[in-house]
Amino acid sequence: MHENIPTLVILEDIVNKDEHRIIRFLLSNTIIDTKIIVATEKKPFFSNVGTPQGDSLSPVLFTIYLEHALKLKEVRPVLLKPSTPLEKVLPREIAYADDVDFVAFQDIDIEEVGKVLEKHNLQVNVDETEFTNLSRGETNWQTTKKVCTLIGDQEDIERRKQLSTAALVKLKNVWLKGDKITKKTKLKLYKALVKSVFTYNCGKWAPTQSQEERLNAFHRKQLKKVLNIKYPVKITNSSLYNKCNKRPLSIFILESRWRLFGHLLRRDSQIPANQAMSRYFVTEGSKFKGHPLTTLPVVLNRDLSRIINSNLQLKSSHDLEHLRYIAQQRDEWTKLTARIREAAEASQSEH
Repeated sequence: MHENIPTLVILEDIVNKDEHRIIRFLLSNTIIDTKIIVATEKKPFFSNVGTPQGDSLSPVLFTIYLEHALKLKEVRPVLLKPSTPLEKVLPREIAYADDVDFVAFQDIDIEEVGKVLEKHNLQVNVDETEFTNLSRGETNWQTTKKVCTLIGDQEDIERRKQLSTAALVKLKNVWLKGDKITKKTKLKLYKALVKSVFTYNCGKWAPTQSQEERLNAFHRKQLKKVLNIKYPVKITNSSLYNKCNKRPLSIFILESRWRLFGHLLRRDSQIPANQAMSRYFVTEGSKFKGHPLTTLPVVLNRDLSRIINSNLQLKSSHDLEHLRYIAQQRDEWTKLTARIREAAEASQSEH
């Protein structure tokens, strides 16, 4: 979705005169430097219309106008009225910068949405529009990408493995240089250029115990490549972790999970994530048959259950609100996360 006329014109009814002057000042003396391969002469030129793409102010102004447009009375009917009590409390749209998800229990006519928004100087990029059906019986939604992350945990984990392997291979010469590069430097490079790719957004993963074991094994395999440990050389898992001064990857994922959970609990109750959490424990209709899925709340409750002599759990709305209260006190949340981590480490050492 993008704007198609000068910025100050479309913001005219939103900003006051002082804000209008500030924007004009910030956009003054804007120079555009183009890169045209076939051009014989390349000269930068001044822009006095709109905000050029790439300018730091452009996405801010665009997001302001987009939010304004989505609230217009003319736009709301096109997005359909909520047809169920659940739809009335769930967010109707979820936006991240210029990416907008329209949420409904029935099909939305995206062409009609585009026509209405175009009247307000916004264009829907039809070529990049995706339709995702979230259903227990469907699996296509698991490969839908949001903020560079696949919705399905297993799908996202496999993709992250592939991406991190590619990043590891690119640095193959670094790992093979033996004593020329210190172990400390190699591990720093691995953390910055490989592990960061592997664990991107891992706080949203809800791995089963068998998945955690496979993740730990994959992590150890990468560490061995970093240190150039090959067959027939053998090394125990604990020795490898000590040699690298690392912990099992599942512990890092656990900490990321609780860090993200605490961050969301401290946010406004009306953001989509908190609305979804509040509705999770509200039972409506018949339950699904079959084996229960390993979801994020299930894994969070599993983490809490490892703490000895603790009544903390996540099985009801009351439990959620109690954890929300703890999260408001950052020191207490940090202590809770530490207890959960220590319990998980103790559980792993027993096995």
